[in-house]
Amino acid sequence: GSDKEAILDLITSRSNKQRVEICQAYKSVYGKDLIADLKYELTGKFERLIVSLMRPPAYSDAKEIKDAIAGIGTDEKCLIEILASRTNQEIHNLVAAYKDAYERDLEADVVGDTSGHFKKMLVVLLQ
Repeated sequence: GSDKEAILDLITSRSNKQRVEICQAYKSVYGKDLIADLKYELTGKFERLIVSLMRPPAYSDAKEIKDAIAGIGTDEKCLIEILASRTNQEIHNLVAAYKDAYERDLEADVVGDTSGHFKKMLVVLLQ
């Protein structure tokens, strides 16, 4: 078992930059991926929160959008929350992170999963 309280305290008391550096140091020292180890040790919403905190913000956004458009139906609220609240630079980073993580084009995936004026609005936001 893992000490969830210690994990929570350590991760939430660091900036995102520091958490990314921790992942890199963990890989250097142990030769293993910290995020993969956390996924193995944790479950449920706590796992999702911790893993999200360990990723750079653009990758967390990419994961949320991927989940929002996966399967049947679309989580429009998630798409609006992310795409309407990020700066142009953050959107650019998100598009690059999505491409890197999933080897897919974010705009094409959003277009394929939405329609009408909502689709047009999202495309404008992505550009």
